[in-house]
Amino acid sequence: MKYLNSESFYKNNLLVETVQHFKSFMKGKLLDLGCGNKPYSMIYKDVCESSVGCDVPFSLHTNSKVEVLCYAEDIDKHFEKNSFDCVLCTEVLEHTVNDRKVVGNINKILKQDGYLLVSVPFTYVLHEKPHDYRRYTVFGLQSILETNGFEVLSVVSLGGTFSSGFFILYYSVTKIFFYTFKKAGLNLRSNKLIAAVINIPEYILYAFNISRFRKKLQAAEVPSANEMFSSTGYFIAAKKLKDV
Repeated sequence: MKYLNSESFYKNNLLVETVQHFKSFMKGKLLDLGCGNKPYSMIYKDVCESSVGCDVPFSLHTNSKVEVLCYAEDIDKHFEKNSFDCVLCTEVLEHTVNDRKVVGNINKILKQDGYLLVSVPFTYVLHEKPHDYRRYTVFGLQSILETNGFEVLSVVSLGGTFSSGFFILYYSVTKIFFYTFKKAGLNLRSNKLIAAVINIPEYILYAFNISRFRKKLQAAEVPSANEMFSSTGYFIAAKKLKDV
C-alpha cells in the first residue's frame, strides 16, 4: 500500500510521528502487514529482533522488498499461530475485502500479550481505487478489535476538524489545478518542482501543528470531541488478550 507517497504529506508525517512514538511496542518478531516499500522500517529495524514484510500480489510498489506476497485475509495460511510479537498494520484495513477476518487472523498469528499497531482513515479521499472499501470511526475500529480478542491501550487522532477540512479543500483545489492543465495538454504531476510548490500549504500546516501534536502524544491525551467529529484518521495501539 502507499504510505509516504499518498495524497497527504500532513497526515503521513503525523502517522510517522505516531509510529515512532510507539516503537517501544515493536520488540521481538514483527510483521509489517501491507508494508509497501517499508517506510517504517527506519523506525522498527533497530528495535526488533527480526521483521517480515507482507503485501498484496498487486502491490503498487514495484520496487518494494516484500518477503511474502498474499492477501491480508490469508496471512493465517502463510504464518504459524503465535509467531509474532507485534503486527504493524497502517492504512491497510480500508483496502481489505473482509476487515474483520483480517483482524481475526492477526490475532491468530500474534503471541499472547502481543501488540497490534493499526491506523485507518476517516475523513479522507478515495485512494488506490478500486481497492478502497470503507472508512472508520474510532468506535467502529475499537469494536472490531475488541470482538477479536484485543484490548485497546491507546487511541490517537491524526488531526481534527480543521486539518481534515483543510485537506479536503486543498486536495480539491490541486485536483482542479492539475486537471485544468491536463486538458490544455500539459501533464504537470510528474514535475518535481511544481509538486514541491503545491505541497507548501501542507508543509506549513505540519510545521504549525507538529509541536502540539507531539505534546498530545507524550501526554497520551484521548481524542477530543472535535477530533472524534472529524479527523483524517486514527491510530490505535492494542494488545492481544485472548485467542479467537
